[in-house]
Amino acid sequence: LVYGMISVVFAKMKVEITPKNVSVSLNETLELSNKNSFGKLVFSEISLPDKRSGSFSSTQKRTLESKARGMITVINENPSSQVLVTGTRFESQSGKIYKIEKGIVVPANGFLDTEVVAQSIGVEFNEENLVKFTIPGFKEQRSPKFSTVYAKSKTKITGGFSGFTFMVSGHDVKNAKSSLLGEAISELSQNLMRKTPEDYFLIPSSVRYVVSEMSSEPKEGQAGEKFTLNITGSATGVMIQRKSLEKVLGSKIPNYDSSTQHYKIKNIENISFELLDFEPGSVEFTLKVSGIGEFVGDIDADFAEEKIFEEKLKKSSAVLEAFPMVSRVKISLRPFWLRSFPDTKERIEVEIN
Repeated sequence: LVYGMISVVFAKMKVEITPKNVSVSLNETLELSNKNSFGKLVFSEISLPDKRSGSFSSTQKRTLESKARGMITVINENPSSQVLVTGTRFESQSGKIYKIEKGIVVPANGFLDTEVVAQSIGVEFNEENLVKFTIPGFKEQRSPKFSTVYAKSKTKITGGFSGFTFMVSGHDVKNAKSSLLGEAISELSQNLMRKTPEDYFLIPSSVRYVVSEMSSEPKEGQAGEKFTLNITGSATGVMIQRKSLEKVLGSKIPNYDSSTQHYKIKNIENISFELLDFEPGSVEFTLKVSGIGEFVGDIDADFAEEKIFEEKLKKSSAVLEAFPMVSRVKISLRPFWLRSFPDTKERIEVEIN
C-alpha cells in the first residue's frame, strides 16, 4: 500500500535525449530575393551609420612658389571717401610691401576690408602677428593722407613659400580612403553581427561601406606634409533567417524531412559564403555555400515532453522513432520500481544533452 501511494504521489519519468550530429559536405548555389519568391531564400538588409577620420602623410613632392595673402582693414579718417586703385601698395612696419588686386573705395570716416598679396614670393612675407600698414604712395607724394589713410591686419598673412614641399595627391587620398574603409568594415562587421537578431544570420562577405560624404584638409592638390581625411557613410549587410537557411542546407542530410525535423548548423562561422552578382541595393543575387557543415538535431524540450506524454512513449526505441534527429535516449523512472506511465505531463522531465 505504501509503495502504491509513493508511486502515485512522487512518480516521475526522466528522458535524457542526445541529438544526432551529422557532417555534410556543402557545395550549394542558392538564389536570394528581398521578397517572397518561389524557390528563393528571402533576405533583408541591416545597416549602421558611421563617421570617421584619420591623419595621413602626403607622398608627392613638388616645387612650390607662392605669395603670402591675408585680409586687412583699410581705415579712412578723412571727411571724404578715398579711392585706392588696383595695385595700391601697403607697407608693413617691417618694410614688406603688399598690394591690392582690385580697386576699392573706402568711405569717409569709415573702413573697408580687402585682401592683399605680397609683392614677391617667399616665406619672408608671411606675417603671423597682426600689424599696421601705411601707404608708401602717399609718403612719396608728401600727402597728409599718409597719416589719415592706413590699414591694420584683419587676419594673419600666410601662404608665402618658395622651394620643395609635399602635396596632397589623388593617390594619397585614394590610399587613405582604402585604409579608413578597411578599418570601418572590420569594426562595423562586428557591430552589425551584434545588432543582428538571434534568429538571423549575417553573411560576413555581404558587408559593404557606402560613402555619402568625403573631404580632406588640406584638399587634394594643396600643399601639406600631412592631411586629414573625413568620411561619412554607412555599413550595410545582408541577413537571412537562420531556420530557412538551415532547412535548405539540411536537405543533404539522409532521411531528412523539413516538415517534421530541424537541424541547426553549429559551425556556421567555418562555412564559406560567396556572393555572386551582388551589389548594395540588389533585389536578387546568388549565394554560393561551400565547406563541411556540422549539423546537430534541434529538439525543443517542452515539445518533446508534450509529444512523449500524448503518445505514451515509455520505451527508448519509441522515442527514437518519434524523433529521427535523436541519436540516443535514456529513460529512468522514479521510484525505481515504478512501471506505470506518469498520469500528468508535469511528471515528465526531458533533458537535452
